[in-house]
Amino acid sequence: MSPLSKWADGPFPLIQTPSATKDISDHAAHHIANEMAFAHNAMLRGLNSIYLQAPHVSKQDASDFLFFVASWSAWVLHHHDLEETNMFPKFEAVPGIRPGQLSQNIHQHELFAGGLKSLNDYATNTPAATYEGKRVIELMDAFAHHMTKHLADEIDTLWALDCCEKGEEKNLLKIYEEAEAEAGKQDKTVVPPMALGLCDKTFEGGNNWPAMPPGSAYIVHYFFSWKHRGAWRFLPSDTFRTPRPLAFLGS
Repeated sequence: MSPLSKWADGPFPLIQTPSATKDISDHAAHHIANEMAFAHNAMLRGLNSIYLQAPHVSKQDASDFLFFVASWSAWVLHHHDLEETNMFPKFEAVPGIRPGQLSQNIHQHELFAGGLKSLNDYATNTPAATYEGKRVIELMDAFAHHMTKHLADEIDTLWALDCCEKGEEKNLLKIYEEAEAEAGKQDKTVVPPMALGLCDKTFEGGNNWPAMPPGSAYIVHYFFSWKHRGAWRFLPSDTFRTPRPLAFLGS
């Protein structure tokens, strides 16, 4: 989104989704890798939005910002926990996929999980009156490199699940969809409005990710987002996934 100065596509780079250059309809693993690339880009836009705006948030707005930071970091931590305890073990049990094939992903989780948890702790426990944007940046600098590398690398490991035995593609997709359903049990007043506000329907020339039933975004916008609307001021897009300038970039 280059026309918007300092938008959420940097400083940490987004991932090119496989569908931009490849056919993802030929195997369930390729579809899963593509879906995950979109999800990871939403996480990266959150990372960038926090990193860019943290130094410019006043004490007056800090409570809302800290809630956004806590919500985003908890969402990412939950995502990786769900992978480790649910999705990855089930993938590795599919015939043709070797045990430990996804272990590198888990090792990469370990490199940044502690730092991400420290950020979550800071956002959860810090009173607005003592908020320091400089401290948020320090905490993020401690793990962002490892996290961004992992988010990019994992797409290739998921793509490589196309090594499963012929006929097992439906099992791969079922495992992924069940994990998605589990993720969908998170607080609807937090995760849906935040996740949609971290999407960009103009990315790579236009996209419809995530696919949603008609009218769902309106339900999120008018019902679920209201409770924590102050925190969603820091999102890079509106509920309808339309990019907008970041609100807290200083002068």
